[in-house]
Amino acid sequence: MDCPLYEKIANQIEHQVHEGIFLPGAKIPSVRKSSKQMEVSVATVLQAYSLLEDRGVIKARPQKGYFVQENQLQPIESAKIEPTQNDGTIHALLRRLLHASQDDNIIQFGAAIPKSQFLPIRQLQRSVGRLMRLEPEICAAYEFTPGSLSLRRQIAIRMLDSGCQLQPDDITITLGCQNALMLSLQAVAKAGDTIAIESPAYHGVLQAIEILNLKAIEIPCSAEDGIDLDLLEQAAAKWGIKACIVTPNNQNPIGATLSHQARQRIIDQSVQHNFTLIEDDVYGELSYKDKRERSLKADDKLNTVIYCSSFSKSIAPGFRVGWIVGGRFQTQIEHYAYVQSLAIPTLTQTAIANFLENGAYDRHLRKTRLAYQDNLARCQALILEHFPTGTQTSTPKGGFLLWVTLPNTVDAMTLHSQALESNIGLLPGLAFSLTAQFSHHFRLNYALNWDNKTDAALRELGRLCQQQTN
Repeated sequence: MDCPLYEKIANQIEHQVHEGIFLPGAKIPSVRKSSKQMEVSVATVLQAYSLLEDRGVIKARPQKGYFVQENQLQPIESAKIEPTQNDGTIHALLRRLLHASQDDNIIQFGAAIPKSQFLPIRQLQRSVGRLMRLEPEICAAYEFTPGSLSLRRQIAIRMLDSGCQLQPDDITITLGCQNALMLSLQAVAKAGDTIAIESPAYHGVLQAIEILNLKAIEIPCSAEDGIDLDLLEQAAAKWGIKACIVTPNNQNPIGATLSHQARQRIIDQSVQHNFTLIEDDVYGELSYKDKRERSLKADDKLNTVIYCSSFSKSIAPGFRVGWIVGGRFQTQIEHYAYVQSLAIPTLTQTAIANFLENGAYDRHLRKTRLAYQDNLARCQALILEHFPTGTQTSTPKGGFLLWVTLPNTVDAMTLHSQALESNIGLLPGLAFSLTAQFSHHFRLNYALNWDNKTDAALRELGRLCQQQTN
């Protein structure tokens, strides 16, 4: 039997919401306007809107109308990435960021790359120099997949701190964490499959999903609680997701860390709904606590969680040394890694293995974490003082990235362009979603040499924001 007319109208509007025609927080047509558009009575539209309210799709605001709920899920074809400006896309924005990150004259608030003072440059220099003197043939030798045994052994030892009991053979060395994430997606999904991601999401994940012709469902992620597990549950039940990429520790860009209860719940959800968890733990070692958080992989009883990380944020970004623990997908991942890169540079792997082995890494991390906490406090104080009223920041528990939410009158893309004219780099929120929902946000890197020049740059950002509010 056909459903009532008002229910058909409600279904049509709900479909438009999920297709991204009406974004979270957007106002939908008034009752009278919809009545005219659809050539139905006002009473029928009211019934449809009432049904949508019951479903949690829209919400009425007195004297203002009906608006899409902020937490609505949106399955979006990755190929339909919205432009960041009228003349470009997310790729153009990221290319501009990468270009700016090479310019020493620009204050690098935009790129998630620590300044050299937060990296063990001298220790690595000594290690590389010693290797070149004593083992010069190391530059000529291939280190085939799965990578250096000595490095994999050191990684297995370090991962004991995260609760993981691993053997070197469980680990494959990769060209950074981005490579590990790509290999994970290739192992678990095929073109057209749906992947759940955090929103805002690390922009590298968005690009990987697009290149692999996957679909994405953006699950809202809060600075306090991390990924919304109620909405992930709905997504898994409704769309049959193939995998979920999650960053349980110090999420990029908002710095969220999942609670112990949330970690167990998301593992249970993956088992119940038969999707693979891909754990991005690249910032796991940078927790401000004395003891790092337990990884999801540590509680993976069925060996279905894929764990990805790297040393790019804590030891040497330019070395591009990461790793992946593939669980039951390990053989397939190793095959893809071999086909794509054949081998990982031997010199960099050996240098990092030596650095880990001599015990200097833990001392380096303790010093770095304290410096990041000091920079975070200074950064938040300057934003509170110089940015427009209503500006909010996340409060990360680790890492070195701050998520800044501006008043709705301030456009982050405009701020980005103006800031570059003053030699200040930042990354607007549009780079962290397949939709335009973060147009009043930006990510800020505080792993910088914080001095009077950096203070002045942040005050200038505040002044530019104030200009937009006037």
